[in-house]
Amino acid sequence: MLRTTLLHILILLAPTILYVAWLLLARRAHLSRARWAATFRAMPWLRLLGGGLVLAAASLVALALLGGEDPSGTYVPPHLLNGEVVPAKVVPTDPR
Repeated sequence: MLRTTLLHILILLAPTILYVAWLLLARRAHLSRARWAATFRAMPWLRLLGGGLVLAAASLVALALLGGEDPSGTYVPPHLLNGEVVPAKVVPTDPR
């Protein structure tokens, strides 16, 4: 769960990270603190946030459509068997 949450946060921040990297590479020179602060304030924050939200929403839609188990299967919850925990699984139903 934590890994998935961190992945979505990274996807949300990806446009900002790429934009800052592009700024640094395009100028090929390190900015002074004063110029960096002015550049940071002038960044297109709304567009970067919008791009991040679109990427995050697309990744959630892709996860919903491409991930998971067969919805027609039967869910078997985790249980104890001879003192060992058997993980949860989805058993496919018989197509007869």
